[in-house]
Amino acid sequence: MGKKMKNAPVYFVLAQVQFNAVLTLDGYVPAIQDALRKAGYADFAKLMVATMNLNLGMPSTANQMPVTQTARYLFLNEAKFSGFLLDQTSLIFETTEYDTFDQFSEAFFLGLKTLHESVGGLSFCERVGIRFLDAVCPGENEKVTDYLAPSLVGLFDKLKDRELKHVISETWSTSDQANLMCRAIIQNQAAKGVSFAPDLQPMLLKVADKFKDTSGIYGIIDTDAWFENRQKFDIDRIKEKLISLHGDVRNSFDEMVTPHALNVWE
Repeated sequence: MGKKMKNAPVYFVLAQVQFNAVLTLDGYVPAIQDALRKAGYADFAKLMVATMNLNLGMPSTANQMPVTQTARYLFLNEAKFSGFLLDQTSLIFETTEYDTFDQFSEAFFLGLKTLHESVGGLSFCERVGIRFLDAVCPGENEKVTDYLAPSLVGLFDKLKDRELKHVISETWSTSDQANLMCRAIIQNQAAKGVSFAPDLQPMLLKVADKFKDTSGIYGIIDTDAWFENRQKFDIDRIKEKLISLHGDVRNSFDEMVTPHALNVWE
């Protein structure tokens, strides 16, 4: 589980837990910030996020829709490659310098334990999730199709004399309350730097150097796994779920890539 790839394609990972609302979170933030600062996450910011109520009974014009300002708290390490994003109902740990799952999960649970203890105990957990983004960048004299399973490449290279924009494949499956969303994207990108899905914007972390110049035709494997089931808050149970989800992600990853890809990366 903790094996490290020598040339890993992963460029972004996040883990998330959703829990019972803590409406007085603002009062606990100083203690949380102090503990995370001592653990190496000293770069702190409070963000205000505007949300709209889109219930059917509300007025239809944008200037009449009620806007709510929600506070989110950001705790990053000094290099801005890893950090926590906290609001009243969820904690996210994300990184662009993923090493191994063991190291990643240890950091995540440090933050979750800090939150749990600082607020005097969370009551329940209703969602646990993990998400990986991998960049499939072919080498010289290679094509992205050398790395992705044939079922994911669509009509790539089949339509002659046409410029590729993108190819998208998505599979959503469930098992025992666990959801697994597997996406593969081949895109032709002029700008440099790996891209992030709209729901991950704005990206507040720095990208690792080896992915800063990524451009042209390359692939992205976007794998999202999560449990949705309200249960009493128990860190050991959450660890078990996260390990299980990581196994699902790894199994799907192995099915989405070719033996050549695994040989290059491992």
